[in-house]
Amino acid sequence: MATDTLSQSRPSGHLLSATKAISDETRVRILHILSFGAFSVNEVVEILGMGQSRISRHLKILTEAGLIGSRREGSLVYSFLLSEEDSGLKFPLELTKLLLSYKEDLPSRERDQRMVHQILENRERKSKSFFDGVAESWEKLQEETLHPKLYRSWVLQELPLCEKILDLGCGPGGLIPFLLNKSKHVIGVDNSSKMIENASSHYGKNPSVSLIQTPMEHLPLADNSCDAVVASMVMHHISHPPTVLEEVARVLKPGGVLCIVDLGKHNVEFMRDNFADLWLGFEPELFESWLSNAGFRVGSMNEIQTESSFKILTIKATKEEGGHYVHSN
Repeated sequence: MATDTLSQSRPSGHLLSATKAISDETRVRILHILSFGAFSVNEVVEILGMGQSRISRHLKILTEAGLIGSRREGSLVYSFLLSEEDSGLKFPLELTKLLLSYKEDLPSRERDQRMVHQILENRERKSKSFFDGVAESWEKLQEETLHPKLYRSWVLQELPLCEKILDLGCGPGGLIPFLLNKSKHVIGVDNSSKMIENASSHYGKNPSVSLIQTPMEHLPLADNSCDAVVASMVMHHISHPPTVLEEVARVLKPGGVLCIVDLGKHNVEFMRDNFADLWLGFEPELFESWLSNAGFRVGSMNEIQTESSFKILTIKATKEEGGHYVHSN
């Protein structure tokens, strides 16, 4: 009886549509590509070297089969692999996992991976170039657009008094003097050399501050080494936020606190060109799914309305006890 109820609650035909969807080599290649993160249709076209209409058709088939999802970022649509929280369909997720466990057998795997890394490097290069260019004026630019005073007090209120805090995407170090009131040692990391140089001119001689230029997907920090992490207005610049959240979980101690401040979902296209934003803010539910997958428990999630058209999303999460965190790629 329980089996009948379970089978009736599942959408009919998902098993057959999923197995049919993976019968095409190009669609299996797309699943492999999306295992590295979310990509726009144009990016998938560039990676595979095929026509847009052909790629769009393949993406549509994979979406209808419950193997991938999509989200709109202004005028662009990005495709991504679904998680259990996103889908609720167990078979397509298990099928994708099984296929990717044999990705070494894909004839075009190495070529596709080179193209994927090229796209990700281009994103990183564009972001780094922008932030290198605005390092001197970044604090003023933020004050004009993102109102840091509105969320700075929230961050300081939620952080515990502790030994070590990681400032993720520290920029020129505007938050560091405030974080020193909460922690004996602050580690600031940023992928922009100019931002780190600027921060070093202010805090480089302070023994309580360490500054590191590094990709945030690969933090040069030991496991379970930080008591708290702050990610303030940084996630919308990162190619694959779930990977960074996994890395944050790795360096946080069990029970450690993560405070995220970012933009709520919007459609202001000029932020992509004027501020090198990759993502046009986030839906709270999307962050909740990412955090859950990375091993966090969400404690609070709120939106702050600003005087502009933007809403500021604030999230406090805690690393669950006993988790083991590894990157999927």
